[in-house]
Amino acid sequence: MLETNPGETVVKLNFQEGRSIEFKAMVNDNAVKTVAAFANSDGGRIYIGVADDGEVLGIDELDKELLRLTEKMRTSIRPDVLMMVSVDVEQFDGKSVIVVTVQKGPKRPYYLTAKGLRPEGVYVRSGAASVPTSDTAILQMIHESEGDSFEARESLCQQLTFDYVAKKFADRGMALDEGAMRTMGLIGEAGFTNLALLLSDQCPSFLKAAAFDDDERNAFLEREEYTGSLLAQLDSAYEFLESHNKFKTRYDGLERVDFDDYPSTALREALVNAVAHREYALSGPTLVSVMPSRIEIVTLGGLVPGITFADLTANISVPRNKLLASVLYRLGIIEAWGTGIGRMRSAYEGWPAAVELSVTPNTFTVALANRNARRLGNVPVGELTRDEIAVARAIAEGETTRSALQEAAGFSQTKTINVLNDLIDKGIVVREGGTRNVRYLLK
Repeated sequence: MLETNPGETVVKLNFQEGRSIEFKAMVNDNAVKTVAAFANSDGGRIYIGVADDGEVLGIDELDKELLRLTEKMRTSIRPDVLMMVSVDVEQFDGKSVIVVTVQKGPKRPYYLTAKGLRPEGVYVRSGAASVPTSDTAILQMIHESEGDSFEARESLCQQLTFDYVAKKFADRGMALDEGAMRTMGLIGEAGFTNLALLLSDQCPSFLKAAAFDDDERNAFLEREEYTGSLLAQLDSAYEFLESHNKFKTRYDGLERVDFDDYPSTALREALVNAVAHREYALSGPTLVSVMPSRIEIVTLGGLVPGITFADLTANISVPRNKLLASVLYRLGIIEAWGTGIGRMRSAYEGWPAAVELSVTPNTFTVALANRNARRLGNVPVGELTRDEIAVARAIAEGETTRSALQEAAGFSQTKTINVLNDLIDKGIVVREGGTRNVRYLLK
């Protein structure tokens, strides 16, 4: 384990630092941080009294430093990590080195007391370094260690009221008494659970909804923030979506057909999915955005552990919040588990590509296409300029002459002609008629 250079008195260890090996010159806060990082990862060994390049420095006042190390680990790391640590002394060329062996802890995450249970206080190993972790990784450690979910844990707030949810139950002919609350998981052994917190009038989670004049989301038309019980947020957000769900009229022969921008079933399923499956241990709002060509609903949490993106189309139901999903099922808000994505796609009547799903480690997004926006041609509205959208919409609303389109869009004659030519080049508009009676129609 030792190597020496000829003619030199320097003694070095013949192995290097890595994911499970760390050298420290002395007992200090960085050594304690490494203990926590090893406990949060796959364990490892720290050699104290060794320089970064492996040179054996040794430890003076060994007994004093051993006591100081133990005290630092006891007071600086939570939960108690000492049961996962063994401390030995090894001699290298007559010099004492403290060797700390750390096992992977069963109560992760272990965090520095001074920093708290947040990324800057929770360290893991990345190569030969100890680095702060992420909120997502912290949550994953908690789930793995505790084997329970956020909704089942005791709520830190016990002063809760349930006016809105009680009314929802009453509307279904059900009582929200203590027995029902215990059965559904709103009350546990120590009092109200986080499920109760989410359903209460004091729910800390919230939802933001906004309507935009453009697909780039530069210009707001309306924006709202909904708080209170998750059920209240769900109802308010659905009303917001339906208020922006316009319809067009077309004729199939003599039959009039009203065609909504979005199937109501798809809107409902996407919104319920966002509320039922988000990770409520993460702070931040659920986001609902209405744009000319689509609606996007973004929820926090990514995929449920154990589920892949390919599983989403297989009608597999693994709710992140099982207790919350059960409450929604009782209230008739969830009709059948595992069918939400399929119902969204079926609602588009043979246009399954209208429902787009995207996932990141921390978010899940559902995008629903505006069926009437698509009727501006085969080019999505999102690929048109704002001027082109303005003229195309005017044509869709019945204006067909250049002068009428110019007035509707508020453009000059030259600009209107240029925009019309661009729309013709893109295959969205066609020109019909002679020189004196030219009409512009959507293709």
